Amino acid sequence: MRQIVYRGVEYKEALRVVRSGRYEREERRHFVNGASAKAVFGSGVYLVSNPEVAAQYAICHAETVWDKAAILRQEVDVTGLLRLDERYGENELRTDVLRSKYSMETLEYRSHSMGYREWLEWTGDEVRSYLLAEGYAGLQYRISPELTYYVCYQPDKQIHEISILSVVDLSEIT
Repeated sequence: MRQIVYRGVEYKEALRVVRSGRYEREERRHFVNGASAKAVFGSGVYLVSNPEVAAQYAICHAETVWDKAAILRQEVDVTGLLRLDERYGENELRTDVLRSKYSMETLEYRSHSMGYREWLEWTGDEVRSYLLAEGYAGLQYRISPELTYYVCYQPDKQIHEISILSVVDLSEIT
């Protein structure tokens, strides 16, 4: 089963993605201005159900490289995605994954010995590793009726029909 979803990127990246029909990089990345995208579920392609939210991400990405912003529309195959929602979400999944793999003492030590960003990256990698080992291809996380996140760990197999929905010239909105 496929769902129509969106992703916000800078315009030059959007052109390359549409031309190749695939994403060239996953979410974990650090920008030239020191900002970074938080991949709380590990490295993967992060998509959203709401084009307005995708536009906000597109503007953030574009501002860091002095480019236009682009919203990409695509279809994602939701088969094999773990489903999270308001009742069982990011924190519950992370807690269950970490507790299934490590003692409380080990987790306490790690949490105190790592900085915030390093902790987020490590726990995201642990969640990704766990989900893949359990046979999931990613996850679908319903935040609210207006917003669902999709994380694809096998984007070449999961994401189809990528096209540009809209482009925003940042000089026209600032």
